[in-house]
Amino acid sequence: MKLGERMQELYKQLIIKIYLNSLLGKKSTVKELAKDLNLEENHVRKLCDLMKEKDLILELNNEFKLTNLGRSNIKVVFTGGVFDVIHPGHVFTLSSAKSLGDVLVVVIARDKTVLKNKGRNPFNSEEQRLELVKSLKFVDAAILGSEANIFESVIKVKPDIIALGYDQKYDELELEKEAKKHDLSIKFVRLGTKMPDIKTSKIIGNKKIIDEF
Repeated sequence: MKLGERMQELYKQLIIKIYLNSLLGKKSTVKELAKDLNLEENHVRKLCDLMKEKDLILELNNEFKLTNLGRSNIKVVFTGGVFDVIHPGHVFTLSSAKSLGDVLVVVIARDKTVLKNKGRNPFNSEEQRLELVKSLKFVDAAILGSEANIFESVIKVKPDIIALGYDQKYDELELEKEAKKHDLSIKFVRLGTKMPDIKTSKIIGNKKIIDEF
């Protein structure tokens, strides 16, 4: 990799980390960025100074924030679901979503939302489901969704792309209208699946049959 390409890659890594830290409520100081990216602090300081000159980031009280220009240098993908029991269909869907951009943020449905929409409690709690999705290597961040409105999470993440599962019952046109209400420019992508017959409901149903037997 040429020096210029290496620098651009480091810029992108820092931009991604600063974005994720902001989303997750973490600080983006030189010390924390160096630790997260396994770099020397003086190296990170120099990189950040160069990025400030390019108007990619700004520094306030020793913390770094993205400028609009800096944010435009990465593509954030948003997807969500229950993820009650992770199966190959989930893995394929999430890896496909990640391939659409630089950062994948997954929103986990709250327990109350699952009960409301599916008429049953989830097999695993929201915290357990959150930790499980976080552990997947192609997931950059996982957060709990809103109990009130799906768009509260969208507004928080401000994604460039929303990846919808093949069986998620959302109307793309209605979602686009809602996004425009909040001055968000978002591309909606309907994901396919290699395994349409693998569903959490079937897995849980089969487990109940086995337990009863």
